[in-house]
Amino acid sequence: MPTVGDPLYDRDSSCFLMVPYSNRIENGEFSFQGKTYRLDHPEAHAIHGDVRHRPWALVETTTERALLELDSRQHDRMNWPWPFVVRVEYLVSGSTFVSNLTLLNIAHEPMPAGLGWHPFFNRRLTGRINDVRLCFKTDNIYPDANQNRIPSGPPRALIPDEDFSSQKMLLDDREIDACYRGYDGGGYIYWPAARLRIDFDCSPSCSHLIVFNPPSRSYFAVEPVTNANNGVNLLAAGDTDCGLKVVEPGERLEARFQLSVVRNE
Repeated sequence: MPTVGDPLYDRDSSCFLMVPYSNRIENGEFSFQGKTYRLDHPEAHAIHGDVRHRPWALVETTTERALLELDSRQHDRMNWPWPFVVRVEYLVSGSTFVSNLTLLNIAHEPMPAGLGWHPFFNRRLTGRINDVRLCFKTDNIYPDANQNRIPSGPPRALIPDEDFSSQKMLLDDREIDACYRGYDGGGYIYWPAARLRIDFDCSPSCSHLIVFNPPSRSYFAVEPVTNANNGVNLLAAGDTDCGLKVVEPGERLEARFQLSVVRNE
């Protein structure tokens, strides 16, 4: 993963969490159970939830494990109508990294929710910059006819260029910012010159996958998430497979993201 501070890396983190929703909400506005809500959005749309720039409390730590917590009630101007508590566990065991993410609805009414991870990866470890391969299986993809990362229609079948069910080179001059649905939770990233592979193993709640491949950058992102872009509005429109969950008071939404490093000799 990229190192923050590297001159070739123009982001402020190598991975961040997206809670209480993943990706974008169109114009920062949505309806839920007959009521309209408006979120602050300095960009065109509300994006990536509201925990990535917040301080977290360290609950527990060992040499191989860290548990952190964020209580939305302890933060000013939280950009979400319902209070929640989210915990994240990071665990390293040998060559495997596991992150467990749990959101608890502490409101007195149901709330819509989603979550996910936004990890970045270096395009080049050794060798050529275009020598990185990607492989994962999904059912379909959301169209983005308006090029604004908001689904412009229901999911459609993949065309060959979008299908990574067989290992495919991820070229640095090919722009991708796509939301896939029906993700099976597996897949891998492979750097042949470095003889290194990272295997993904995600919980079934991660039913969507975002691939972000900005052109002419030293990095890309492969993001396991529970909900589609604009999921809360898709749910309001009747799309019950968009991954956005209705979490009742006292209930939890949970997901797991696991990476295993494999050395190919």
